Amino acid sequence: MPTKYLLKRFYPYFKPYWHILVFDLFCASLTSVCDLVLPVIVRFITNTVTTSPSDLTVSLVVRITLLYIVLRIIDVAANYYMQNRGHIMGAQIEKDMRKDLFAKFQELSYGYYASNKTGQLISRITTDLFDITEFAHHCPEEYFIAAVKIIVAFTVLIQVNVPLTLLLFAMIPLMLVCAMKFRVRMRNAFKWQRSELGEINSHVEDSLLGIRVSKSFANEDVEEQRFEEGNERFLTTKKVGYRNMAGFRGVTRLFDGLMYISIVFFGSLALIRGLITAGDFIAYLMYVAVLLESVRRVVEFTEQFQRGITGIERFIEVMDTEIEIEDAPGAIDMPEKVRGDIEFRDVSFSYEAGRNDKDGAEHRVPAGTRVLNHINIRIASGENVAVVGPSGAGNRAAQAKQHSAISSRVFTT
Repeated sequence: MPTKYLLKRFYPYFKPYWHILVFDLFCASLTSVCDLVLPVIVRFITNTVTTSPSDLTVSLVVRITLLYIVLRIIDVAANYYMQNRGHIMGAQIEKDMRKDLFAKFQELSYGYYASNKTGQLISRITTDLFDITEFAHHCPEEYFIAAVKIIVAFTVLIQVNVPLTLLLFAMIPLMLVCAMKFRVRMRNAFKWQRSELGEINSHVEDSLLGIRVSKSFANEDVEEQRFEEGNERFLTTKKVGYRNMAGFRGVTRLFDGLMYISIVFFGSLALIRGLITAGDFIAYLMYVAVLLESVRRVVEFTEQFQRGITGIERFIEVMDTEIEIEDAPGAIDMPEKVRGDIEFRDVSFSYEAGRNDKDGAEHRVPAGTRVLNHINIRIASGENVAVVGPSGAGNRAAQAKQHSAISSRVFTT
């Protein structure tokens, strides 16, 4: 699914908490102030010392220091709100999404559960939503902070040295283009990981539920072998993800180095020729550090962004599943106590494509093949009826539930 579409579908979950989000972004802007003001202070002090040392008095230094202390106190308070209320907002969104997902599970028909393993569904309602919590909190916050810092840094740097600033900002799109190639691969790897983790959950669930049967047949070695195969596949997905993550971060570090080399070389030449002052050069280096940190955080946040987007996509896949059986218009609730006969008239049944048995093997009956074909059964009140396969294995379950006062019939398909 396109990222734009996924974000559009995710946006309604932000609405109940828009006031928290707005104040969170306001606090994010306050935390950016300290990083942006410090280079200005250093530039002022350096230029004052080199041009007119007598102007730099002790009282002036004290006032500047007190100003920066106040800014730091504001930064700590704003950061506390972001880490506290911001994360709580993400957890509340996660809770709302889990509620909707569970309600959707209740609406889906038996056919959906026949073709989807329980472990996969558990993974969607737990692990996937954990990543969405971090995504909901950090996504708007990280991009907002980066936008503020990049705009301010560009405004200041362009005033110091136009050619060098244009050179640096020309490298940023190139870095993003190279990094985004790995982003697509990372997203595919994360989705693959989610699927394999669901398979592991399914196997563990089935194995533990059937542990008595497994031990009765001394089947422990077979179960361990099956689990090891799934565990190895999950390791393969992790290797693919980490390989692309390493390439992703390698590209960012490479361009970081190129930018710093350009600053040191061309900035030193400008300093030698008197085109910039020592204070300007130091402030330039500090603002570039702020700029590169912002770009690096946005690029590295892509890892978390892709995990969150993958979780949203898997969430929407379930929410968009069509409900096969819905109540007819004007349907009424059945009374609590009902007695009467049950009759099936001309009923047919076939399995869907991709259906799996509990042991994970593909179903033996080809998709579309009718297992029940135009059957007619009338079940009298108080009567048990079992429909079993050629082996008659299901007959034992029917007999186990049979009481002396209740008759039983078995039909073999």
